[in-house]
Amino acid sequence: PGESRGGIDHRGLRGEKNAPILIAAADPEKPPVIRASGSGLHLISPAYVELRHLIIEGASGNGLNIDDGAGAPAQHLLLSHITVRDIGPKGNSDGVKLSGVDDFVIEHCRIETWGASGSGIDMVGCHRGVIQDCVFADARSDVANAMQTKGGSEEILIRRCLFTNYGGRGVNCGGSTGLDYFRPKDAAYEAKNITIEDCIFQQGGAAIAFVGVDGAAVHHNTIYLPPRW
Repeated sequence: PGESRGGIDHRGLRGEKNAPILIAAADPEKPPVIRASGSGLHLISPAYVELRHLIIEGASGNGLNIDDGAGAPAQHLLLSHITVRDIGPKGNSDGVKLSGVDDFVIEHCRIETWGASGSGIDMVGCHRGVIQDCVFADARSDVANAMQTKGGSEEILIRRCLFTNYGGRGVNCGGSTGLDYFRPKDAAYEAKNITIEDCIFQQGGAAIAFVGVDGAAVHHNTIYLPPRW
């Protein structure tokens, strides 16, 4: 328990399938707070890593950033009971930024008050991921969105999540990614095979937007009182 300084960068944190590296609260009832003036926690090319019961807040950049470092993919990750809040406030600052991440699960997390033109969770070139039982709340502007899958992202399942006051878009299936950032480089789509199910969308713009997506299944969701779309 207690408060730690943010700006933590770690490259190549790699566990094994049956022996993952665990970064977690000693007491889940008293999660440690990582407070940042710049970025919160940045993991580069991790594998078989689990983060549990942590709070990341106050980053002017991204709260939690996980990427492939333009090298080995980040892979086999679990984020559970993570709270990311008070990010930005200005600019394209994301609660959780994932770039080149494969085979991951994000569950029971809460993302709130991210950057005014950023995303709660931003996925660029991510594959075989599950985001479930999470809450996205209180975007800073109607330009922000709660979640987006873009840059060659594929096989992403989003289920049982609550989106409330989520900004301009709840889930952006696709996006507008610079060609240099696609993973894989030859992907002919922003997103492919995205599934959104059993979610609730309220107090926001477009609940779901389809932008350069090659196949999406959207079913059994509740979209409550959409003001325009």
